[in-house]
Amino acid sequence: MGRRIGVNVIFVLFCLIKVVLLQGTGSGNDGNLRLCIVEGRGLYKRAPTHCPILDKEKAGVECVLGTDRLDCLRRISKGTVDFGVFFPEDLVAAQWANIDVLVTNELRLRSRPFARNIVAVVNRRILPDDSSTLHAVLKNSTLCHPGESMDYLRPLSETLSAYLETLVLERSCDPSRSHTENRLKALADFYGKACKAGPWVPDKNRDAELKRQYPSLCAACAKTCMAGDIYWGNSGALTCLTDGVGDVTWGEADDVKSYFKIQEGEPLTGYENFAYLCRDGTWQDLTSEPCIWLRKPWNVIVAKRKASEAVSKLTQSLTNSSVTVDQHWRGALAALLESNQALPEPLHPPRAPMDYLAQAQGFREAYSQAGCDPPRHINFCTTSLLAKNKCEWLSEAGAVYGIAPPLQCIMRASTEECLKAVSDGDSDATAADSDWLVAGMRDYALKPILHEITPIMEQTGSIVAYVNKDSEITKMADLRGKRAAFPRYDGAAWHSVKDYITKHEKMSCKDYVEGYFKEICAPGMDGKKCYEVGEEEALKSLLDGKSDVAFVSMKTFNSFKETNAASENLEKIVPLCPEGNKKFCFVSWSNLGHIFVANNLTNIRRHEIINVFTKLDQLFGKHPPFHNAMFSMYGSFNHEMEVIFHSNTKSLATIDVLSTHPYNKIPYNFELAMSNVTDFSCGFGAKTTPSLILLLVTLVVYLINS
Repeated sequence: MGRRIGVNVIFVLFCLIKVVLLQGTGSGNDGNLRLCIVEGRGLYKRAPTHCPILDKEKAGVECVLGTDRLDCLRRISKGTVDFGVFFPEDLVAAQWANIDVLVTNELRLRSRPFARNIVAVVNRRILPDDSSTLHAVLKNSTLCHPGESMDYLRPLSETLSAYLETLVLERSCDPSRSHTENRLKALADFYGKACKAGPWVPDKNRDAELKRQYPSLCAACAKTCMAGDIYWGNSGALTCLTDGVGDVTWGEADDVKSYFKIQEGEPLTGYENFAYLCRDGTWQDLTSEPCIWLRKPWNVIVAKRKASEAVSKLTQSLTNSSVTVDQHWRGALAALLESNQALPEPLHPPRAPMDYLAQAQGFREAYSQAGCDPPRHINFCTTSLLAKNKCEWLSEAGAVYGIAPPLQCIMRASTEECLKAVSDGDSDATAADSDWLVAGMRDYALKPILHEITPIMEQTGSIVAYVNKDSEITKMADLRGKRAAFPRYDGAAWHSVKDYITKHEKMSCKDYVEGYFKEICAPGMDGKKCYEVGEEEALKSLLDGKSDVAFVSMKTFNSFKETNAASENLEKIVPLCPEGNKKFCFVSWSNLGHIFVANNLTNIRRHEIINVFTKLDQLFGKHPPFHNAMFSMYGSFNHEMEVIFHSNTKSLATIDVLSTHPYNKIPYNFELAMSNVTDFSCGFGAKTTPSLILLLVTLVVYLINS
């Protein structure tokens, strides 16, 4: 009997050992490795096709969809996923954020150790007879600037371009100029002339202004100094050089060899008139091995430290057939790892991010350049720990790509306190929606400098008058003497309706506030609280028969209608269209949100803030230059939506966008209406006057009684 128990125990232990051996080291079910994927756009959508194959064939790998690449890095850091594919720039952000991960594989698309090798090519006519310094060779020469970009076709981001510039010339740190202008001035002072074609800043008006201010940087261009110029971009810069217009340019080594046909047996006529210029001031023939100024590493597979060995073994199981024709799980995994053109090159042993980047000459140094002293920042105020955390990651992401000055994120307890912080000079900017537009302008001397825009009217802050169709209210004028429900006092709906009625009824603001409506419920007015602040509360007041009209957004009404489809009362609620706006049917519309700054902001600082946020929008907004985003300004952050910015935002733009299509065809814009108001005292008086009267009455009663 005892022997049988012993055998059973051994058998159970054997089974347990077998289970443990089968159990993987990953964070997924049964120890599966969890792969974090950032879904691309269009043809780059891979998850629906390939992830089910991994599950079906029990590959030991599970897919997890991340919002963006930095979201995947954070998940790896927290241990909720095990590995993913990243750009070398992501590794810089990981290091700055102290994320503990290891690089297990390179994803080489060509049989060379680095993705990019940047060289300088010069016209031999500027080379001295004897050895010289780099500064002496290039001073007062003509630069064919390849431009700055952050996509797959052009290799130089602002960070890398600025690094190459600092190897040649001194940094300019004039505090009276913006960061961008300091860079431009340094170039203009060093080179005799240049063709720096393409946009210098995203804002077109400011771009044109800067090009008028520094004409020498456009003097070598063929025509426009814009992206359409024949000397724009990588090949354009080489054409600028070979046409004899310019003296020097930077380019990708393979592009240079291809352009001059160095490896084709019959080089371009006149190729001998050009040479590679080295960082030490020496030079080499184009037919020799080039001296490299800057190397950029390949994209990589990154894993959490605990899972790095398992990830390395997993990638080693991929073969040449699996990255090309395999229809099973290995082929699916290769596609998800974006290695369908080449095998993942293993690193033995896996390396820390900075150790991996150190092998690429100049790349790591580009991200550790000393800035100006004192350093310059844009202090941005947020209202929660989550928002502050998102702001800090946005700042890191922007800094990686050379967007400067970087954001410095602070936190206050509320939107009102953030507006005050900007007003007091403790912060440079903050974000708030249109409910704070008037308060920001009136109480804190602020102005919106940028707007979160969308051309989809149903998603904007449109204010619609909703009424019961059984009532006798058929036009806006019928609202006189009725009971009105507003989401809050002093918000967008409050000021929109006041502006509309005073203009169309040709009445004073005082008469409107004191006598137009029979009864008003606007939480926050006179200290009353007939319901909680919010659009749904105002709508419920109408549904419950406590109000005759509710002024709420079209978006809120449609959302409420979807979630309360069975409500009979809701079927009776209809929009009341203003006479001059039957097409859109709203009293006003506003942009989704705004970035506020102080009224007394200097022009230089204003340009700087606009430039930083519009560049962040270009990189991390709805249309990033990569098929999968490094960071998402308008996407979810740590599983929460609407953090700092609104998810429906298409882009950030200045007020000038309202004069362009389609916005210039849409009437009753709230921002434009409020920008023309010079006296908000009427609206403010509505909040304070009744309380003042009550105080006076109380005082009189007290005096009589005494």
